[in-house]
Formats: sequence, C-alpha cells, structure tokens
Amino acid sequence: MVRFLVVLALVACGPKPSSESPSNAARSSGEIVLYRDRALVRQRVEFEVPPAGYATVRVKVAAGVDPEDIMVLERDRFTIRELHVLGDPTPAQPPREKTEPERDENGDILAATEEELEGKPATVKEVELVIGAPRAGRFAIHLAYLTERVHWEAAYTMTTTPARDRATVRGALAIRNAMGIALPNVVVRVVDAELGASIRRAAELLASSYAGSEPPTTPAAMPRDVGRIDLVDGETRIELLPESRPRPMRSVLVYDPIGTDLDRASASPVRDYNLGAGVASTRVTESFEVSRDPLATRGLPGGPVRLLERRPDGTLAVLGEARLFDASTRVAEVDTVAVGTADGVIGHRERREYTHDEVHKRLVEEFVISIDNTRPRPIEVVVREHLYRGQNWALAYRSAPIAAKEGPQQISMRMIVPPKGQGKLLYVVVYTWP
Repeated sequence: MVRFLVVLALVACGPKPSSESPSNAARSSGEIVLYRDRALVRQRVEFEVPPAGYATVRVKVAAGVDPEDIMVLERDRFTIRELHVLGDPTPAQPPREKTEPERDENGDILAATEEELEGKPATVKEVELVIGAPRAGRFAIHLAYLTERVHWEAAYTMTTTPARDRATVRGALAIRNAMGIALPNVVVRVVDAELGASIRRAAELLASSYAGSEPPTTPAAMPRDVGRIDLVDGETRIELLPESRPRPMRSVLVYDPIGTDLDRASASPVRDYNLGAGVASTRVTESFEVSRDPLATRGLPGGPVRLLERRPDGTLAVLGEARLFDASTRVAEVDTVAVGTADGVIGHRERREYTHDEVHKRLVEEFVISIDNTRPRPIEVVVREHLYRGQNWALAYRSAPIAAKEGPQQISMRMIVPPKGQGKLLYVVVYTWP
C-alpha cells in the first residue's frame, strides 16, 4: 500500500524521476515534497559499477521506513538484484504483503502525530543495494519513500506604515526533521494539502481528460518550490517571499456571519435542515484589505498572519491577526485582516427558503443578508458567505452585481449601505449531486 501511494504521489504532483549523470546533479542530494500529513522523499544515491559485475551500495534512509516501502525510480536503466536492511538476511524484493493501515472516515491513511513521533527514537536504517548497470562507470539513482517524520508550519507578517495604504507581506516556513538523517542541498517543495486529497485531485483531472468532461472547478493545492536548502536533523527555517514588494491596502468593513467551521467538502450536499440555521454572528469587523499578487503567491501554504504597523520611531504595533492562503481563499484576489468591531454597524443573516428535491437531486436555499448602519455616512461592506453544504453548488440568483469566488466554498459580495439606513442583499444557491 505504501509503495502504491508513492507511485500516485509522484504522478500527482511530486518530484519526477531523473536520469541525470552524477556530474550534472552532484550539487543536490534529491528532493522532498512536504504534504500536510507526510513527506515524499526522493533521495539521491551515487555508485560506481566495475567493468564486470555489480555494485554494492549502502545508504541510510529515514527512521521508520521499511525496505519494501522504498522504490528505485530508475529501474528501467538499472538491475536491482537485492535490496535489504543490513543485518536482515532476507532480501526485500519482491515486497512482502503488508496489513491494511488504519484509515479515517474519508479513507485517508492516518498519519502519526508529531507528539507520537517525539516519543519514538529515530532509529535510522542502513539499506544495502546490489545494482547492475548497462556498462561500467559512475551513476546515480534515486530512492523514493514516504515518511511521517517531517512536519512543517508556515507563518506570515504584513507590515504597513502609519498611512496604512500599502503593506509588505513576508513569510517563513519552519521544517522539523525527525527522520534521523540530514539531506544536504535538497530541493524542497510544499503542497498545502494532505497526500490523499492531492492524489484524488490528480485522479479527477486525469479522468476528466480521458472522458472529455469538464474538469472539477475546485481549486487544487499547487506545489510551491521553496528552493534548495540544507535540511538538517532538527528545525530548518526558509524565508518565503524574500523579495516581496508593497501591495495596495485599504480599510474595509467585512461581514462574515458563519466562517469556515461548517464547511463540508463532499460531492453530495449535507441535507440537514438545521445546518447553519440560527448560528449567524451579527458582528461586522473593521478590516484591512490587501491586494494579492497571483504570481508571487501561487502555491504558498496557508498559515497565520499578523498585521503590523511600523511607527515613526521604528517600533512595531500589532493591528490584527488572521490567516493567509488557506484553501477557503485559494483563488481570492485580496486578503483581509480584521482589526476590531465596527461601531454602529450590525449584520443579520436570514434563511428564507429550504427546498430538498430528491427526485431531481438538488437542494435550494435562499438567504437575505441585512446590514444596519447607524453612522452618519454611507459605508461599503464586504459580505462573505460560505456554501458549506458541499462543493457542487451554483448561484442561481444574487442581488449584488458581482459575486467573487474566493475558494471552493466561499464567495464575497459587496454592498453600499446608506447613512443611518439599512442595506439588503439576497442570493439563491443550488446544490446538486450525482
């Protein structure tokens, strides 16, 4: 099963096998793709084959990896006569049958948590390979395997000036390596999704291309190349957006009555009548809206962000906190950070229709969003709604001229509310299922 997942991960968005010579690739020890729940390692191994015979190669691999879980990517070029752990006389070719791993409710393999791994010693294994090549000389192969012993977190800052009209976004990626081995000068990519979700997404795209059907509209997590680093045993930090330029920023009011807690990422909508009813917040936030650079931020992993103001004396003050680049806002054109509650502005969310049509396989809901403004001047409010019942949805009607899709289940609409008055916004969402 692990071997099967390695193949699918390589097909989905992982590193590709390489046939480069040692002289061309000696500067890199391989690649590692960081998913949310595990990492895919492509470890480079150099060896020399004598004029007659086979080369015997010894290489250390990550703790917890069994030899039957290791794939040699260049098998079409080389002959692997034997692959086994030193001290174990039983070769690992062909791989033995493994018991079915524990899975969650979505069918994904449960990965060990970071706390669980901290209590396990990193017992590195040394694998011995007996390799034959088409001729004598020096070659390189790549060993691929999955590991649960690499964890990562991303975090960001937005720094503005007292004018509060522009902000510079910077970030950092912290990688904690508990494999027991270091990977010098390794190419690192990060995918802000679990491995199983990435594989399913790749399968959907492949199926749609063969069937000639419309590809899924749910935005996928794109691999982000963060460069070559020396991945030490322990923690390594990588700077994200090192050459970031200031982006336009402006003050805005945001009404987000539901949030992402109710999002159900399923093809068939949740039919529960009470889902999302009566839980809407009335809070409208004073926020700042920062324009996003699609090219510079493509594939960046989600993480917390702090909005900071650099004062004339050089000190920094925290204005607000939020999250950036999560799946819910993957295709958004702007990022918003709340800095407080908007005085004199209150929001209301009311469901006016719920129709469940099992025969035609559709579910229809109608909502009215009201904003009460007691201020003496008109205000613009960004209304953020979440189509939380499922991912197969379409807007049948909206009173706002524009509804911007920000993620697989999130939209934003804008409305102008008159002074000491009320504004209303209506929309109808239709969910369908196969």
